Amino acid sequence: MHIKRSLDDRQGLLIIDQDDEQSNLIKEYMESYGYDVFIIDVLSQCPDLLVLDKIKVDVIFLSLINFGDDKGKVLQTIVEKMPNIPIIVQTKHDELKILISSLQDRIPKCFFNPVSQEHLFYSIRSILERKKNSSAEEQKYFTLDSLIAVSSEMIQVINLARKAVYCTIPVMIEGEFGVGKKTLAHSIHASGSRASFPFVVVNCGISDQDKVEKDLFGKVDLQGENSTYFLGKFVEANGGTILLEEPSALSLKVQRKILHFIETGKIEFDDSRNALKLDVRLIFATEKNLFQEVKNQVFSKDLYYKISIFSCKIPTLRSRQDDIPWLARFFLKRFCLENNVQQINLSEKALSMLTHYKWTDNVQELENIILRSVVGIKDSYITEDCFTSLLFEAGNQEKEINSNTSETFDIYCMQDENNNIPQSSNYLSISKGTIFSIDKYGEIRRLSDIEKEMIRLAMKLYREQMSEVARRLGIGRSTLYRKIKEYNIEVDTL
Repeated sequence: MHIKRSLDDRQGLLIIDQDDEQSNLIKEYMESYGYDVFIIDVLSQCPDLLVLDKIKVDVIFLSLINFGDDKGKVLQTIVEKMPNIPIIVQTKHDELKILISSLQDRIPKCFFNPVSQEHLFYSIRSILERKKNSSAEEQKYFTLDSLIAVSSEMIQVINLARKAVYCTIPVMIEGEFGVGKKTLAHSIHASGSRASFPFVVVNCGISDQDKVEKDLFGKVDLQGENSTYFLGKFVEANGGTILLEEPSALSLKVQRKILHFIETGKIEFDDSRNALKLDVRLIFATEKNLFQEVKNQVFSKDLYYKISIFSCKIPTLRSRQDDIPWLARFFLKRFCLENNVQQINLSEKALSMLTHYKWTDNVQELENIILRSVVGIKDSYITEDCFTSLLFEAGNQEKEINSNTSETFDIYCMQDENNNIPQSSNYLSISKGTIFSIDKYGEIRRLSDIEKEMIRLAMKLYREQMSEVARRLGIGRSTLYRKIKEYNIEVDTL
């Protein structure tokens, strides 16, 4: 038995193998790439694997070729001591079913003898890298309680998603590109009892549907003398959640297999000779109208009715402007923390420009613009000038709200005897759109006059979108129209 303690946060590989030559070759190869490697070669020297409490392990390589009758004991001990660690297994063909029944949700790859060293080395390393990248990706996601939602539209979406957390039926998330379908799906997963189990994302839109089928339901790779069984995403996600992106791109054959799983909880593998019972939550995300895809005969009607029972549509960023300042600040803060950069702030004019811009690619585009603006900044404030060229490059310049526009709003303030605003430094600087409560004689202005100017200002700022104007002013639309008439505000001339 060869054990050494990991002294840093490098990834660790545990090898349980009675083939000393193979173990040492793997150890030498993986250590050359900076991994910590621990070897248990004789189980009798460490029957209860207590040593596992002292080491950091990210992946286990388990060779059952020479263990004889100890196989069952080895498997049981690993399950008890390391319930959440993925296992790469080397075994014989005729032991596959027993192996899967014991470790079904833990095996990303299974090798059958004989297997080449190069193939084995590469697979171990790739799984360690994938696990490392997945851990980094996990930190970008949140539970439903942590999602940013200020607008009533997004609050409704999150409240609906809460109902999906503790039920087992499939969920369908609809919305334009970039609205956050994947984030919402992961938040549903992370908010319930499945949070400690895998969240697996599958892009169904790739052109090679044979590859999609194999990725989902497993495959056998035969490469000369090498035989590798890949158990697939369903097995990988056992206990957790699979997110299927753009399911309308799936072949009808794969759609039928997914429907079969929804109805029975089982998948067929190994050329249909075996069926495996799994516990996997399915979430579907799509930009398309799946009902229309049913009419176009590219999506299964039976599958549609199974997955559309619980449907959640995420609104566009354009329709929830209240969320934009909060999202912008969040992306900025996260970037600074992740890159060890001193905190950077957004000016009010910059926030106003972002809020009124017509985001065609939604939250994803907003995040991209925020991060690109940070790259070239030289001080601790991002102004509207930082965004002007970036938004122009985005291709929607005709939709852009330019905070440097020449529009002027009526303002009331102290004036001199010639009705000019004094330039003395004793006076506060006056910004566009400021409404004062004191007239030119130093007297308090009438409330109705201030209210009239406030309505005119709001109508200019929000381009006479009456629902938005009323909401910002905190009054109903009928009240807004009544006051417009009462104050004789000419709408078309603003």
